[in-house]
Order: sequence, then C-alpha cells, then structure tokens
Amino acid sequence: MRIVALILLMLTIFFGLIASTGRMIFLWLKLIFKNLNPLVFFFIYTLFVCLILTVFIVGRMPEAAIPRVVIQMGHYALGVFLYLLMTVNLLALLIFLGKLLRFIPSPVSPSVILPAGILALLLVTGLSVYGIINATKVHTSQYTVLLGENHKEQAEMDSLQIALVSDLHLGYIVEEEHLAKVVARVNAAEPDLVCLAGDVFDGNVFTLSNPARLKELLRSIKAKYGVYACLGNHDAGSEYEQMVAFLTAAGVQVLQDEAVVIDHRVLLVGRKDSSPIGAQGVVRQVAVTLPEAQSLPVIVMDHQPSNIGEYGPETDLVLSGHSHQGQMFPFNLITNAYFIEDYGHYKASASGPQHIVTSGAGTWGPPLRVATKNEIAEIRVLFPKKSLDGEI
Repeated sequence: MRIVALILLMLTIFFGLIASTGRMIFLWLKLIFKNLNPLVFFFIYTLFVCLILTVFIVGRMPEAAIPRVVIQMGHYALGVFLYLLMTVNLLALLIFLGKLLRFIPSPVSPSVILPAGILALLLVTGLSVYGIINATKVHTSQYTVLLGENHKEQAEMDSLQIALVSDLHLGYIVEEEHLAKVVARVNAAEPDLVCLAGDVFDGNVFTLSNPARLKELLRSIKAKYGVYACLGNHDAGSEYEQMVAFLTAAGVQVLQDEAVVIDHRVLLVGRKDSSPIGAQGVVRQVAVTLPEAQSLPVIVMDHQPSNIGEYGPETDLVLSGHSHQGQMFPFNLITNAYFIEDYGHYKASASGPQHIVTSGAGTWGPPLRVATKNEIAEIRVLFPKKSLDGEI
C-alpha cells in the first residue's frame, strides 16, 4: 500500500510540474504572440508531452511498431523535456519567492517574465547540447587497489590490470560507433582482465541494428585472461537466453553466481542481478559457494552497489555499476544520497571488502551526460604473491 501511495504521489508531482511548465511557457509566448489562444496552446502542449512519453514507453516494448529513428528522437526529446521541466519550474519558484519576499511586484510584470523565459531557453539549450555531446565521449578513471592489507610490509607483490566496464545499454541508442570507442579505450589500457559489470543490453536484444558488428567489436577486446561478465537488471526478461548466447558468441564468459580462478592468482565471482527486470533463468542465490580457494584474493562482479552489505571479510573487492552516477544533473545528487556510494572507490567497514563503482560506459533513457561521464575504470590490483596448484 505504501509503494502504491508513493507512486501516486510521484505521479501527482510529475504531472503537476508538467502543468506548471505549460502555464509558464504560455505566459512567455503570450508576450510575443498577443492573440495566442490558450485552448489551442494547451492542446498542442498536451499533445507534445503525450507524444514524447508514448514514444519513449511504447518504443521500448518488444516488437514495438515504431521506426527506430522515431524511438531515438523520442529519447533525445525526453532529455530536453526533463531539463525544460526542471529549469522552468525552478525559475517559477524563484519568481514566487521574489513575490513572497516583495523583491518582485505583484502582479509580475512582463519585464520579469520575458527575461525569465529567455534565461530558461538558454539554460535548456545549453544543458541539452552539452549533455548530448558529452554522452558521445568515453573517459578513463584510474584506481590502485591493495588487497591483503595485512601483508603491506611484504616486499614482493603481484599485480593484475583490470578494465571495468558497466552499463553499455546496447540497443536503442548505444550502437557500434559508441562501442568501438569503448573497446578502443579498453585496449589502450592493455588490461590483463576485462570485467563487464552488467547491463550490457538495454533490455531488448532484438533492437540491435548490427549484431554481427557488435559481436566483432567485443571479440576484438584484447585481454590476457579474457573477458568476463555478470548480469545487470536490464540483462533479463524473455530474451535473457539470447543475451547470454550473444555474449558467449562474442567471446565473453558470463558468470551467473559462478566463480573461476584467473591464472592461479585470483578468484573471480560473477553474480546474477538482485532485482532483474524479468527472468534470469535460475533465481539469484542467497550466497555463492566459493571453490576451495581460500588462499586466493576474491573479486566479485555484482551489478548493483546496494548489494555491498552481502559481502564480508571473505571478499576482497566488489566491482559494480548500475547508478550511472545519476547520469544527468541533478539526478547525481539523488544517487549519491540513495546509495552508500554511487561512484568511486571506498571501503564500507574495516572487515568488509573494498568497492569500486563505475559511472558506466553508456546511457539509459535520454542519451545525455551532465556532471557525469561515460568511462571505463582502469584498476591496478596489488596483492601478495600466492598461487593455486589447480585451475577451477
């Protein structure tokens, strides 16, 4: 019942913001077009909003009979519209506070309304253009992680170079051009091991425009010990088996609550997602039974950073994504408040594992990045030299 009430509250707020935005835009346009009919304006405005939301929602349904270019335009339009909602309502709030504190006379004069409208237009345009351009770029973040901290005084240390990639969201927007940039960044890092920490797909494998080329790009990743993946919440649903088959054909080994030993030195674990959007075969296990390899450092790929509490001293490092670090300002403030850590490198407790959360290499929904970045994480892992006699 509480969840239903929360959803209703959020929808009420959302549609209230839409109505407030329409009112402000009408006031601005009325100053320019004196004979603007309110009924005509609000009909066109309502139609525009419904079109954006319908194309975005229906276009993401399997077998949607909407041209791909229209779906892509809908994603971009949604990003612009979200910034329109935020910017216009922020300015409306400032005008209201100005009236309340008597900095602005009431009724509000055109000399205040028109400059506010121009400012809103400039802000929305600037944020949208910057966000769209920034989302086409791929950056690199670098980390050095020391495992087995009780061995700090040991002079002889082993190392492993890991490239962490998450949240590609291949499908509706992210295609071969962007994946080629990601692969180029990964190969430039010369990793020993590549970890794909979930959400490789955007929930629908059949939206891939050129699957053969995408497989070719994934196979072109150069890593001494190979490419491994865990599942994200979007790597699920009726096409789950096709997604796993796609990755396998692309040379990626998918770990589904499974563990492998990498070069007799590290135990790598891959988890299923804790809240998939649809099925992922067998339900995620409460805990993964690790092979007889207690002497090895344990690295876990778990898509969602909220799962960090599941791991204790038996785990050395957890690699996650999912948050996108909010992707678009100000949503990064929300993810930062919601997750223990929505981005970066941290250690939650003295006895717990270290955790690295990447902002992801792709985008979900609006293909915009504002105050965040697409990235791969280069991780240099240092640990005491140990070995295991058998490969698992």
